[in-house]
Amino acid sequence: MPTRSRLAAAALGATAVATIPSGVFATSYVVRPGDTASDIAVRHGTTIAALLDANRMAAPELIRVGQMLQIPDASLTLPAYARGANDSETYRVGRGEGVFEVARRFGVDPTALARTNGIGVNAPIAEGDELVVPGRLTRMNALVSFVAADIGVDARLLRGVAWAESEWRQEPVSATGAVGVMQIEPFTGEWVSRHLAGTHLDIWRAQDNVVAGAMLLRHLMIKHEADIPATLAGYYQGDASVAGHGVYDDTRRYQRQVQELIAQDV
Repeated sequence: MPTRSRLAAAALGATAVATIPSGVFATSYVVRPGDTASDIAVRHGTTIAALLDANRMAAPELIRVGQMLQIPDASLTLPAYARGANDSETYRVGRGEGVFEVARRFGVDPTALARTNGIGVNAPIAEGDELVVPGRLTRMNALVSFVAADIGVDARLLRGVAWAESEWRQEPVSATGAVGVMQIEPFTGEWVSRHLAGTHLDIWRAQDNVVAGAMLLRHLMIKHEADIPATLAGYYQGDASVAGHGVYDDTRRYQRQVQELIAQDV
């Protein structure tokens, strides 16, 4: 991980276990070319339904470039196991970006972003500096929940597996090369892309990573006739390994862990 910038180093320690501050998310958003209702909702930690309701729109296709959307309060409650966890993430600033551009990228209020980092909203920021961005848990909860509904897998199962694997973080890479939120091995990502998705999924991108994990879980649930322990064993250890060697002790611990997380997600 790169060295944290002079802007972010002190702020990260101060916010590492903080809960999301009041008013951290932006309350309005101007639609830009390429935006979709789902992208906007996930970025701001809410749902498509809540976004449409707040703007009195009948369908997501009705958003238009230049439209000012009102952003509702985050409408998804965090599972009990996620409350109080690290709610920030770091972002390396790109060329030409300032506080306002980074805030827009993450759907947060510029003042809240600046305050988190102990700087002003117009402070000069250099390419390569790292900013601490609050609201990670709400954004990831919205992303995982959206993907679960879109792919057709139980949201509590997907959230629980994602938490057991990475605590909803995209940065981790395991010793064996498993990547991201769902800890997808590159060869698994290629298999899912080819056989389940029908298109290339970039497991280094959070959304594609979650989609790959969701598709694999749905595939395993169908194969194992909705048997959750068998599905989890297939996800964690691999069906071929289970068939050849039985369920390992660490796999049984993983099954118990995820099922306990599901039970806390009410």
